[in-house]
Amino acid sequence: MLYLNYEIPPEIEIMPRRLMPKSKAEEFVNLIKNTGLVKEVLIYKQKYSDGKSYLANRFILIININSPEEVIEKIKPICNQMMPYGYDIRIGRFIKLRPTVSDYIRGDYYWIKSSEEVHK
Repeated sequence: MLYLNYEIPPEIEIMPRRLMPKSKAEEFVNLIKNTGLVKEVLIYKQKYSDGKSYLANRFILIININSPEEVIEKIKPICNQMMPYGYDIRIGRFIKLRPTVSDYIRGDYYWIKSSEEVHK
């Protein structure tokens, strides 16, 4: 996929079949980052009322390379170890590339950067 004349690698979504507690989710993220194939891991979570604890229900991996199959092959043993109850993996685009009309209405467009800043 080309966006602003740059090749954008696909992302990987991992959805555990059960909610993961905060400690286990953080351990999982650290193991994934230690592979060296992932730039960033975004955690979609549901917070408790105290605001400090959460349960993770989805992970989005932003990868360094254009071969998501290679990344999945390396992280599957980690997923099997951390999620013995099962998980689903999908390849695709899960994070929006540009702001929507709703973002402009709310004023949430401050994160937009020039293409030179984004692709340094």
